[in-house]
Amino acid sequence: MNKVMKGGVAWRLSVLMAVFMVIGFIGNSWAQEAKIDLEALTNETQKMASDPDKMTLIWWIPEEYWLASFSQDPSISDAQAEELVSVLRPYTLILAVDGNIGTMGGVTYKSEEVMRAEILLKDVKGNAYRPYGEDKITPDAKNFMAIMKPIFANILGPFGENMHFFLFPAKNGGVEYIAQAKMEGGFTVKMGEREFKWRLPLGSVLPPKICPVDGEKLNGSWRYCPWHGVKLD
Repeated sequence: MNKVMKGGVAWRLSVLMAVFMVIGFIGNSWAQEAKIDLEALTNETQKMASDPDKMTLIWWIPEEYWLASFSQDPSISDAQAEELVSVLRPYTLILAVDGNIGTMGGVTYKSEEVMRAEILLKDVKGNAYRPYGEDKITPDAKNFMAIMKPIFANILGPFGENMHFFLFPAKNGGVEYIAQAKMEGGFTVKMGEREFKWRLPLGSVLPPKICPVDGEKLNGSWRYCPWHGVKLD
């Protein structure tokens, strides 16, 4: 039982499914064509602990995720999608859960207070940021998180109850974006002594590149074909 619970695959898919249910796109939306593969984007934005005794998920949710989700629902206009995204745009949004797995598979989760003291965002230049406190978060952003948290709890039970939102600044010194899915660079989220790193841009939000040797479609973030060593256009 413990090995099954520590596998990671099942609960990653559960989180992915939960978010689709939260936004309301289960069913016909799966048959609709999207410009961005949401599953691929989710895989690129989620990081999990490699320690088999930990149940840790660090999920950076960029605005491309929300826009891609909303684009699958014809009842949501571009203006409505932009309205929600604009609420979150001032922040780098991290959704996190952290727990220790016991011998019999039970999970002891860390509280939001403990996680808030441990979590840290580092930009590509090494500048470190603590999550914003209540005084730096807009009422609309607070309402968004207040709506989402009980839905995660209802769908995922104790795992969802212990998922916490942490909002960091979107820009370094109010000038340069810390984390954008289409930009060059990267960033790191630290949870205590553990580090979870992202390299940017994300391939899932870019058009695929074509290998000039055999015409194979490759990851949009790659510069060279890993098999032929040739530069990709």
